[in-house]
Amino acid sequence: MLIENLQIGRIVMHEIFRRGEDRQKVTPTYGTELERLSEMALAQFRARITDALSAQSKSMEMRIVREGQGSVVEAAGNLLASTDEEFLDRSKVIADLLADAQMARSYPGGMVLVFDGTFGAPENPFLGIIKAETQSGFRRSKNAEAVITEFLENIFLTPATRLFKVGFLVHPDAPQEDESWRAFVFDSNITASHREGAAQYFYEAFLGCTFPENGKYETVKFFDLTREFVRQAQISPEAKRDLGDALYTFVKTEQSPTFTSQEFSESYLPVELRDPFARFLEAKQFPNRAVVRDTSDMGARLRRRRFKFGTDIELTASPQAIQDRTAVIEEGPATDFGGEGDEMWTRITIRRPMTDQT
Repeated sequence: MLIENLQIGRIVMHEIFRRGEDRQKVTPTYGTELERLSEMALAQFRARITDALSAQSKSMEMRIVREGQGSVVEAAGNLLASTDEEFLDRSKVIADLLADAQMARSYPGGMVLVFDGTFGAPENPFLGIIKAETQSGFRRSKNAEAVITEFLENIFLTPATRLFKVGFLVHPDAPQEDESWRAFVFDSNITASHREGAAQYFYEAFLGCTFPENGKYETVKFFDLTREFVRQAQISPEAKRDLGDALYTFVKTEQSPTFTSQEFSESYLPVELRDPFARFLEAKQFPNRAVVRDTSDMGARLRRRRFKFGTDIELTASPQAIQDRTAVIEEGPATDFGGEGDEMWTRITIRRPMTDQT
């Protein structure tokens, strides 16, 4: 998600705690006044939010499935429509809802920052929620007499992104109408091999969100658009085949539940093609965010690869046969393969006997 012209309004800070041995909820410690940050602190706060939500591989728009009474969405609408005094009081509901969602003792406590503001042009109102775990560290400073090393406890919102999560609820029109809310979530675990665990209690049990259902369409669209881009690229036939192999591997065999076009670009495309690829996808309106990997509609397209030679010859093979070189396709001048002249020929070597023909 692209965050521009981010303006922070009110900030309240609460603290929630890990459940006790009896697994009962520990009552949060609630903030007693709105936070007043210095200009430097506010700039760093904006930077943390912008960097987190702009991290393609770790943030994504999610589908809201719970927005009625007692939900975070309901609380967000109430908060955006509140006075400063009401904001301070009503934000306690957010801390309570997050403490309720942390059912397992393995979920750590931490600071809960509830804040509002606007972003974009025209301005869109939002409610932001950060769950930040605390840590300890050292600070080196110097005074007139000596260099001092201080041990600091309960530090939070450091650059270590794995130590905080962000929920960003946006309502572009009227905050009191639930149906138009959009939810964006940042969590360093959101693209882990399993969706369960730390991320799930935050985006599902707390925020009332789930992964979007358009993964099938977007996975197919990414596959087709990338093939089109590679087909048009001014690179050698061998490089095109290598990128075709990489695309099959990336879409079919990678295990993370989400992916981004940037991940494919940085892993497989040569540097000079990365910007053109990004512009190509933008022109085709492919989303610049993480999407759910879902190949269930692709069927045989991922089980077989088809190669065409002119207008009357075709070869099909499994991606695995190409990858392990059971079938080898080589292109070059005719002279490389025992012919004459510079006309491009293709040599196919199949390390198997022919078992059938039609």
